[in-house]
Amino acid sequence: MLRDYQDITAVDVEEESETYIRAAPTTFPLSRSWTHQFCPRRRLALILLGVGSVLAITATVLNANGSALGSRLHRMQEAFGNVNHTAAVEMAAFQSRERDTVAKTGQLEVSVKKMTEEIESARKRLLAQMAFLRVIARTVHCDLEDFQQHRTGTQVCCPPGWVSFRSNCYWDSKAGKSWENAKKDCEDKDSHLLIVNSYEEQLFVAQRVRPTFTWIGLTDASGSWKWVDGTPYTVRQEDWREEQPDNWYGHGLGGGEDCAHMHDDGRWNDDHCSREYGWVCEMEANS
Repeated sequence: MLRDYQDITAVDVEEESETYIRAAPTTFPLSRSWTHQFCPRRRLALILLGVGSVLAITATVLNANGSALGSRLHRMQEAFGNVNHTAAVEMAAFQSRERDTVAKTGQLEVSVKKMTEEIESARKRLLAQMAFLRVIARTVHCDLEDFQQHRTGTQVCCPPGWVSFRSNCYWDSKAGKSWENAKKDCEDKDSHLLIVNSYEEQLFVAQRVRPTFTWIGLTDASGSWKWVDGTPYTVRQEDWREEQPDNWYGHGLGGGEDCAHMHDDGRWNDDHCSREYGWVCEMEANS
């Protein structure tokens, strides 16, 4: 009986406890585990909200800056376009001036060439006239000598300052000139550097010029010995000094020895053409 009562009592207590739990108020504090789950989610939402705000502000700033940058870029493009246009205009003007300069230069070159040709032609005419006047002067001089000396006109007549030998006239100078300059001087006198045609002629000239070293009109600059009129010369040892010509390179003047001169004994020697020696000019005499 007592056991039955205890059982009934236990059942009643359990029913009352269950009833009490079911009737518990809704404001009962939340459990700690549930609070821990709720707080991270709230914090995450706040963080996301903040990030969104920052992004919105950043987008606004970037949009504003982008507009300013775009405006600056547009102005720069306009300025660059103006510069390009100015450069193109300047380049076109420069090219136009260059074409004009080229055309004027071409015209100037043609004019200079024409003037040069005219001057050269006038120079040649003047030289020809001077040569003609020298011939007339020689003729007048010879005619005057014939008259004064009662000559018959069969004797050799040379210009003043020249000496005759057989049918030719000779003029010599002991002043120094290179072979080329001596050759030109003779040509300016309507003559040429000495061309030796005989042993007697060589002796005659040698007696006049020695002991001065004196250029004659003989050179092997072309590879073989020739006189200034183009006549070939075959070397004869009796014309030359011993062991000459030797085309010596040891003088330090460059090249060999291509020009002939009379030595102090009247015989020939080859030497560097730049050396400055005396020279002999020769021309045909008026008879």
